[in-house]
Amino acid sequence: FFFENKGNMGQLVVFVLIQCFMLLHAKRPNPPRWPSSVRVFSPTDTDIEQVVNTAYRTNGGHVPPDNGQFSDARYAFLFKPGTYSADVPVGYYTQVVGLGDSPDDVVFTGPKGVHSEEGNYRFVVGALNSFWRSAENFKSVSTYPWFPGYNGMLWAVSQAAPLRRVHVQTSLLLFQYTFGDAAGFASGGFMANSRVDGPVFSGSQQQWMTRNCQVGSWTGAVWNMVF
Repeated sequence: FFFENKGNMGQLVVFVLIQCFMLLHAKRPNPPRWPSSVRVFSPTDTDIEQVVNTAYRTNGGHVPPDNGQFSDARYAFLFKPGTYSADVPVGYYTQVVGLGDSPDDVVFTGPKGVHSEEGNYRFVVGALNSFWRSAENFKSVSTYPWFPGYNGMLWAVSQAAPLRRVHVQTSLLLFQYTFGDAAGFASGGFMANSRVDGPVFSGSQQQWMTRNCQVGSWTGAVWNMVF
């Protein structure tokens, strides 16, 4: 049957291809109709912390420890160029992205700014489970005193939690100390195409990979610091 009707079949194939082409190139809304889990913020928005903290209550925090680790919620927070005074905690399955041409086009001036705390305040767990999040393409001038002697941007994470194209004007802390005998454990992380004007404190971070970055200095190493 196929060979006897190959002319008709050829016409059908052409028709289907044309329809597919038209669907792919149909006029789409600009900006796109994002789902509720995606927000594009402007510096004039007044609900940034409300939106971000609502997501963090689902996919972050410490009640229970490592809250949101197996959540099915996903969030993306995009920031248009400008200056933001909001503090933006980053929990599980959350992406924070600046939309400028340069990291310096989006600046976070809040005390904590964009940050990721360890998911468990017990030091033997710490940030060992703090996975599945990312932050990129912005400038941080955060000066929050996370623990005595350590101020700056906190990114206490382990695997699958990269920092990319970030300009940290102060210090960058890759671990967290809350209480007890030791800092919270942390194991594995990645930073690329970034600049840290001050020191990077890796502390209890067991291994970390840094690629194509400029840092003021680097203090601390447990096992494997790769540059």
